[in-house]
Amino acid sequence: MANVDNVLIDREFYKLKNGIMHEYFKDFEYKWNENRIYCAKVTKEGEYQWIRWGDSNGYNLNNVRRGDVLMLTKMHPKRNRTIDKIYYKVISRTKSKIIAQWANGDIVYTTYRKAKKAPLPKAKECKELIN
Repeated sequence: MANVDNVLIDREFYKLKNGIMHEYFKDFEYKWNENRIYCAKVTKEGEYQWIRWGDSNGYNLNNVRRGDVLMLTKMHPKRNRTIDKIYYKVISRTKSKIIAQWANGDIVYTTYRKAKKAPLPKAKECKELIN
């Protein structure tokens, strides 16, 4: 996390293998009998397209593109209570890597609207991030 002059921009890099991410999102690791993790791609209409941790031991992110918003929820294992929830905006997507950010400026993406309104960095900035 980069916190410089009260400007918060947090970008996370994840590796993909054939479009499948074989790791958990940061701070959203599944722990048996401690939590439940839900991941979804949020459509423009605000509906969720659920992304399951599949048989291939990973999230299938083949249909996620640049500019899409992903929602992650950590819930209580037995009760219907949300422990943590965050929205990621995908700012770059290649065959082998995905870059998502959950904050821009002083705004943390706690709602879909905040994530959708956040500006996408220019393509040149994304190329610099990838290399």
